[in-house]
Amino acid sequence: MRTALVVHAHPDDEVFATGAATAVLSEQGWNVVLRVATAGMHGASDHLDTSCELLGIADWDWLGGPDQWIDDGGRNGSRTLAAAQPEAVAAAVEAAAKEFQPEIILTVGSDGLTGHPDHIAIARAVQRVPYRALGARLRAQDVQAGARLVQQIAPGEQVGSGHVKGCDLPLQEITGASEERRRQALDAYYDGLGSKPLAELITTHRASSDGLLLRAVFDATGWQQDRFEELTASSDAPSSR
Repeated sequence: MRTALVVHAHPDDEVFATGAATAVLSEQGWNVVLRVATAGMHGASDHLDTSCELLGIADWDWLGGPDQWIDDGGRNGSRTLAAAQPEAVAAAVEAAAKEFQPEIILTVGSDGLTGHPDHIAIARAVQRVPYRALGARLRAQDVQAGARLVQQIAPGEQVGSGHVKGCDLPLQEITGASEERRRQALDAYYDGLGSKPLAELITTHRASSDGLLLRAVFDATGWQQDRFEELTASSDAPSSR
């Protein structure tokens, strides 16, 4: 059976970044497994169980050990992925890869998708291991389309943090996932963020929230696909498996 290893910094990244891709690969008969580096800001286990079931992920566990790294809301404290030794994060990724021998690793792209320093640390760690990897990216035109939707309901307010920019690179697409199941997986983390109308969400989510912006991007451009760049191995990574 072909195996895809999904590696992320936080719970919910598997929905925002790779939710369509994992669902499609699972439906095609792949064994999809997830390793998450931190428990996120609010704890993870129940949400992850539900999300994985919806997105076709057969198994999840911690990258490294439980509580080896923490999410401190982007403050880059000493126990975050962003502050960790790159070799330590890469070693944890490689250990998971050696366990599953994946045909491909899915993670976030070189920009971290949202610019979050923990996401960027994960992408760089994946680049250090000798396995083919795809990193999720957004197209700049799609970010702009999502931002316009938010601006329509929150005119004059800042949309997103400013770190979600997208790119103009040619990207690979994995498409054909269930919109409903991805929406449900997002709802498992944030009540209604996947299913409620944007106009209703603006009363509970700030216009500057990147989560709201990503939701608007999906509304503007579709929930059924993810787009990826090929993550080129870094210069200090082994050149082949």
